[in-house]
Amino acid sequence: MRRVFAVISAILPAVAVACVYAPEAAPPAPAPVGALSAPAAPAARHVSLTATLPHAPSEGLPPEVLDPIIEGTPLKLDLTLLPPLTPSLRQPDGTYALAEACDFGVVEAGAVSLPTGSWHMLINAELGSPSANPASLLSCEYDASRMTEDSPGARWRLRGCFLPQAVSIPTAMLWSLSPLPASACGIGD
Repeated sequence: MRRVFAVISAILPAVAVACVYAPEAAPPAPAPVGALSAPAAPAARHVSLTATLPHAPSEGLPPEVLDPIIEGTPLKLDLTLLPPLTPSLRQPDGTYALAEACDFGVVEAGAVSLPTGSWHMLINAELGSPSANPASLLSCEYDASRMTEDSPGARWRLRGCFLPQAVSIPTAMLWSLSPLPASACGIGD
């Protein structure tokens, strides 16, 4: 009997210390023997977004078609701009100027600023170099349905794999898109 008390008295200080430092939450209940647990859903590797703007803006709010963009999650983007929306291209001096003409084809640009049809959301995309970021491409494409006496029937298209970062600016949100390798968006897998 003395031996039992000696063991208990030796264990009590350790139990007291464990109670003081143990978390307050109760440990999770063990799963019943033989129970199967559902596997955890894998985290999204990237978000795929195909959209056309302008897209029925409501009271100047940001277009809902851009809602899937998640900050910090690779974005596989295929975004088409229809008239009257026109992108701005970064000039050698760092300023941006509206793309004046469409020569139908790939547009050489290091960065592009895209209007969304809302004053409350802007998109700036760095395209990177073609050798390092082959998935990133800005093009001006022919669209016969858009041809009029005043327009040759052009639409702008931005495709690529980007890392979106949200930047809050007065009265608006700016999505800053940095180029990622194509593999980050499952391109070429």
